[in-house]
Amino acid sequence: MRPESQHFLTALEFGKTYLSELWQRLSLVMTLEPGKQRETLRLILDELHDGSLIEYPKSQQLWDRSALPHLPEWVNKSRSKKERKFAGSLIWSPELSFLADKSVRPDSLWLAVDAWLKKTRGSELTIKPLRERSLDIFDDEKTLDVLVTTLPFKNRCITLETLGCFYVPEPIPWLPGPVGSESRHGLCVENSTTYDTLCRFNKDAGLWAFVAYGRGNGFASMADGIAVVVESYSHNRLMYFGDADLEGIEIAARGAKRLLELGITVELDHRLYNLLDKFGHVVASKTGGEVSEGAARLLAGAELSSLSDMFMRYQRIAQEWAGLEALKITFNPAQPDD
Repeated sequence: MRPESQHFLTALEFGKTYLSELWQRLSLVMTLEPGKQRETLRLILDELHDGSLIEYPKSQQLWDRSALPHLPEWVNKSRSKKERKFAGSLIWSPELSFLADKSVRPDSLWLAVDAWLKKTRGSELTIKPLRERSLDIFDDEKTLDVLVTTLPFKNRCITLETLGCFYVPEPIPWLPGPVGSESRHGLCVENSTTYDTLCRFNKDAGLWAFVAYGRGNGFASMADGIAVVVESYSHNRLMYFGDADLEGIEIAARGAKRLLELGITVELDHRLYNLLDKFGHVVASKTGGEVSEGAARLLAGAELSSLSDMFMRYQRIAQEWAGLEALKITFNPAQPDD
């Protein structure tokens, strides 16, 4: 099994994990190459399924067929007989007292954490990045990425401070707007070409405080890095722009859900989507159908619910229609940011 697949399997909790969460788990263990996200996820899932490590839905109705390759709406990670064996009695480190009444498997990651805590007891720890500490504990730089997504960390039974480390978000490409635009909202753009175009346009127009690159389907996985930029402006709201198609809006919805957990609200920039409607060409799309609840809320909030009809017809408008000529015709650089 490839290392990425093993890390992904470790990141899955037992029981069902739904598609939106699968994307988030995948982003923890590898960098997703724009344009190949679905293929990468399906490849890893098939490898785990072929090894009888996960189960797919049996009903064909429980598959996402909005694009190729098709993806399951959920996968199920079941416990094997081997995994039902438990480690013997153990006196846990005080930091892990929340495990005192738990049955722990012999391959539990917490055993390595416990051993490291006991080994370093009384020593002065050097505070270091999470992945460097992961090497200290597990001899693997990504294992701690997986462990911090578990309930003990979510419920703050244990924190990164306990392990003497801190999270380093993946940096994102972004460019500030001109002087005087700082109070305006920032903009995150799905694709690289349009990101470059809007950066060049905003250099003089100053319609956004900054323009950031969302890296396609990696938007949700880039949320922590984007949050750093947003918070540096003391903002709590971010505008988003991508393709006017089902997958593009769903990408925005997944990222919006993650950023909301960080206290940042995402809204579709209705001005840019209206620009697409005016200057762009509607063409057939590989994705289509009914939008999710999260995507529907984004569309409604930007008064773009009419796009849903286009998605149901499996149609799209590429964001690249927002070229410099269309931007200059549409926007008066002096107009207020609303």
